[in-house]
Parts: sequence; structure tokens; C-alpha cells
Amino acid sequence: MSDIPSPTQLGTIYNAKEAASRLQMTPRGVITLGKRYGCCSMDGRNALFSEQDLLDIWQIMRAPATATKPVSVRSIAFYSSNASYRDLLRTVQREGDEKRRQRKERETAERERRLDIKREASRAKLDAKIAKRGAALEAKWALRAAADAEPLDVNNRDPAYWTEERKLRLRDERIARLSRDAK
Repeated sequence: MSDIPSPTQLGTIYNAKEAASRLQMTPRGVITLGKRYGCCSMDGRNALFSEQDLLDIWQIMRAPATATKPVSVRSIAFYSSNASYRDLLRTVQREGDEKRRQRKERETAERERRLDIKREASRAKLDAKIAKRGAALEAKWALRAAADAEPLDVNNRDPAYWTEERKLRLRDERIARLSRDAK
């Protein structure tokens, strides 16, 4: 029976609004944290908080400690009193710097190579598109030239006969005839 705290051991009991004002939070935030981590008591829909619950929520809200950055090799080299050790570390450091520089150059060259491949593919695609458009225009002009060779049958009532090219040609002939007559 000693596990169950008596009302005097609980201390003050707070509702969500009072607990929120003590923790300088919103009531919904206090209830959410209390329910999520088991730091509250529920009475139906009402959340109740003891002093210990508020302390537990406060501990949950604490930010984790950040670790210090480890000391780099570069800074160790200058603290050593042994000159040969410092020279060795400088040599190792230079080799590492050289490897990093070469790796960066390789990555840059590889990136440029990939970009060149993409540019060539884009150019080839554009050239194919231009050639396709040119062929379509040549075919269109060839059809128009063939249509110009045969006279228009103005008495033809078939809708399939009157294509856009024939309609344009009839309109052009009519405009030319009207301009001649106007003179």
C-alpha cells in the first residue's frame, strides 16, 4: 500500500489551464505532452497534473546537450614540441589536401563530361525536330504546288473535296480577281 501516494504526497493538483500557465505553454500542448509521456491523470476528458507531473514534463522539454567538436589533426600538430612529429603531420596533411584536390578535379571533370553528353543529346534532339519540321513544310508546299497545278472545281459540292489548302487557294484567287476588277 506504500506504492500509492496519499493526497498529501501529491501536493497541489492542477487542471490543464493552470499547468499551462505554470509551464508557460498552451493548455493543448501540456495535455499532448502529458498524454504522450504518461505525465498526467485523466478524469474523463479532463487532464489533471501533479507537481511531479509538471517536473516530468519540464524534464521532457529540456534540450539535449551538444557534444564538443573533436580536435583536428591540424591543431594537434602545432601543440607538439617534437619538430619531426610536426613535419610528419604536415606531410600527412599535405597528402590529404592533395588527394582532396585531385578528387575534386575528377568530380568536376566527370560533371563536365556528363553535361557535355546531355548537351549533345539535346542538340541532336533539336536537330531532329528541325529536320522533321522542315520535311513537313516541304511536304505541305509540295501538296500546295500539286494543288496549284490542277484547276479548282468550283461546282464541286463534296465537303471532302474542299480541304483547307483548296479553300485558301479559292480565297486567294477571289482576292486576286477582285483586285484586278477594281483597277
